[in-house]
Amino acid sequence: MKKQLLWLWLAAAILMASPLLLTSCASDDNPVVAPEYATLKEALQGIDRISDIKENPDTAAIRKKTEGVLDYKEQYSMFFRQNLNHNVQGGETFEQRVCILFRGFDRPTILVTEGYYWDEFKDGGDLGINLNANMVHVEHRNYGESCNQDQGQWQYQTIAQASADLHAVYQALKPIFKGKWMSAGTSKSGETSIGYAYCYPLDMDLAAAFCSPFVIGQNDERFGYYVFNESGAAEEREWMKTGIRKALKDGEEGLYKAVCEQMKTEGQRVPVYTEYVFNLFDTFFQVFQSTPQNDGRPEKLEEMATNDETLVTEVSNTIGDNRDETIYPFFVESAKEMGWQDNGYDYFADLLEGTSFNRDEVLSSILKPEDRWVIPIYDSSTYTGIVNNFLMTSTTPLLLYYVNDDPWSAGMPKQVGPNVKLVVNPIGRHSPYLNDPKLCPAETKQEVMNFVSTYIY
Repeated sequence: MKKQLLWLWLAAAILMASPLLLTSCASDDNPVVAPEYATLKEALQGIDRISDIKENPDTAAIRKKTEGVLDYKEQYSMFFRQNLNHNVQGGETFEQRVCILFRGFDRPTILVTEGYYWDEFKDGGDLGINLNANMVHVEHRNYGESCNQDQGQWQYQTIAQASADLHAVYQALKPIFKGKWMSAGTSKSGETSIGYAYCYPLDMDLAAAFCSPFVIGQNDERFGYYVFNESGAAEEREWMKTGIRKALKDGEEGLYKAVCEQMKTEGQRVPVYTEYVFNLFDTFFQVFQSTPQNDGRPEKLEEMATNDETLVTEVSNTIGDNRDETIYPFFVESAKEMGWQDNGYDYFADLLEGTSFNRDEVLSSILKPEDRWVIPIYDSSTYTGIVNNFLMTSTTPLLLYYVNDDPWSAGMPKQVGPNVKLVVNPIGRHSPYLNDPKLCPAETKQEVMNFVSTYIY
């Protein structure tokens, strides 16, 4: 009996003294759980709808550019097989581009709801850094590399179908990224984020939209009023009005001719006068959109208003940018259901009278002739439902962020419900650069991050 006790004591002593055995045993307080996947790529390869997984070739460049602030472990692009029409199962499919910036399986995940094509990690960048979150970018259908059989037909180019795309990606990735999820985007991408929450309110723990206008109607007059009465300082608005008047004063015999000549020289199609007028206004609006007052905005507006050569070049560049095929579906969506802004043409009615300008043909002047059929079938019911109902009654927490002076802030809702946080940045530009004190005051950043953290941590 004594020998048996001695052997038991010795065995217990050996067990207690063995570091190898100690490290291989899990206590109740600190369980050792083997990871389900060694790498993100291994996890993604188990999803049959995902194909062509590639590590992004610009990984090293991004790391260098940001001085290591993007502390991701892996970064991949891939294609995700989507239904062309989510209302019919087993029908035609297309490949949608998805890109993932990976920080950890246990981290929160930001679903960046691209409203356009994907070209680099943006929109959720500062949020991703601040939350140490994974970022899943989903390119919008019919943009970039995600074009499908509906390109040029546009039957399924709707916020409902785009939201179903996002829902499918979320369902596929949620078992991998098990933490909290939020959707986020800027401008049209932010509208996509809120539209997704409207269609699938149970998916996200939070939905965020930065500088998203929510245009209502084919000629939403709030935008012209805002720019000519509220954007920037009075002196800046006067420079803008001076520049526009100069460009319109001689009708189709003035600066319009100079713009046409420059575009001819560049081998581009000459714009009709209605297209010219829209882009003239848009050129000035973009200064308020992209240039903060503390970063040379007054000087830029003065230069455009006083220098004909500068203004001709700027308007020609704007026309070229708005004709870029990469953003063309935006104008189709605007005409089809998203809505369009009235730039305040009535403020210059005396100069436009007697010209060929027609405010009702602005979208027609931008769309290809074969796509103009979408204008008469305009249906804003989804966006109207978002603005008039969802922003008041949403059970999903929503963050709406706007910037003073940005023309798109004209679409800021006047009333929101108890689950919606409305933040206004007094100094920034049309972007969510939360971590740049020149573009976002510390208190504004804190207001945003406090709200986000409430639902993501």
